[in-house]
Amino acid sequence: MSRNHRVALEIIDSRFTKLQAGDSSAQLHAETSMAVEMAHSLGAIDTQEHSHYVQRLHRLYEIQAEGFLADIRRAAP
Repeated sequence: MSRNHRVALEIIDSRFTKLQAGDSSAQLHAETSMAVEMAHSLGAIDTQEHSHYVQRLHRLYEIQAEGFLADIRRAAP
């Protein structure tokens, strides 16, 4: 594994760790997406890894959206 590949994975995985811990800020979502796209465009990760991270990010969006909807439904009179 090249140094660039390792660094890219560390950057991306650190953001996913925060997302999985419950941080749902728009800034973190943007940073995560940008990290994945930049790593791919610079050749630090391949197309298969890019697809994996994009799918993983989409799953987190869905999980967080479902959580937000559940919160809204619980708060509704």
